[in-house]
Amino acid sequence: MKSPVRRGSPINNRRMASWTALFSGYRHAVTEERIDRWLAQFKPDDRDLAARILDCVEFVTHEQMTSAFRSILAGFPGWHRDETRRAGKWRFVAYSASAGESGDSMLHKFRLANDLGLSRFNKLFIHKRDLLREEIGPEDTVIFVDDFAGTGDQVCANWPEMQELLPLNPAIYLVLIAASTHARTRITDQTSLAVLPYIELTDGDNVYSPQCRHFTPTERGILVGYGKRADKRFPKGHGDCGMVIVFAHNCPNNSIPILHAYHGKWEGLFRR
Repeated sequence: MKSPVRRGSPINNRRMASWTALFSGYRHAVTEERIDRWLAQFKPDDRDLAARILDCVEFVTHEQMTSAFRSILAGFPGWHRDETRRAGKWRFVAYSASAGESGDSMLHKFRLANDLGLSRFNKLFIHKRDLLREEIGPEDTVIFVDDFAGTGDQVCANWPEMQELLPLNPAIYLVLIAASTHARTRITDQTSLAVLPYIELTDGDNVYSPQCRHFTPTERGILVGYGKRADKRFPKGHGDCGMVIVFAHNCPNNSIPILHAYHGKWEGLFRR
């Protein structure tokens, strides 16, 4: 989590410009007008707090995701673009329960990031339904790709199905742009996946955790009130994660709902 500016700092043109520049890559344009509307949802005395939340947002650009995927693959022992110099068989798979989820778009981004777009690399990238017939064995490597794990719920829920498709026990990895420490630990404990996040979020990145030094208990209480207005079920974000991370392509539901909820009673900046 980034550090906010000092309490009571003016919400002036310079600060507004820093936000619009930072968030310019989001898939729904974050304009000065939209930021003004978002801030107007807070009581006047609470707008300084809301502004400091925006200061803290960890916005991950497309360029940063490309760099992350390139860096992670380059660090794998046994990997090489030249098939004759690889150790065993390698396959890359989206970690998705169904078509159209984030894993599919992340796998495409992973492929392009690592200059594997040519047709000669097609066999490296497969659907999960193809895993069993590939007969991937103990000398081989499977890399699942997705963007984020906040609680580990989805990964762990889907693991039994994935495991059935890999009966020959290859080396199995899950590559992520970001994950919480809790999610990484849980996935490691409950599956055979080795989790490799580029960014790891700790309790200090949870707005509602005492480990987060940027907000007081009183401020956290105020934020919960607005969170309930934005999302009655998950006012602190899914799993009470309290995060303020946003990807250029989407905002995770583990981030606080005042950032992303969009309905008749709340207009978030980062619509999902």
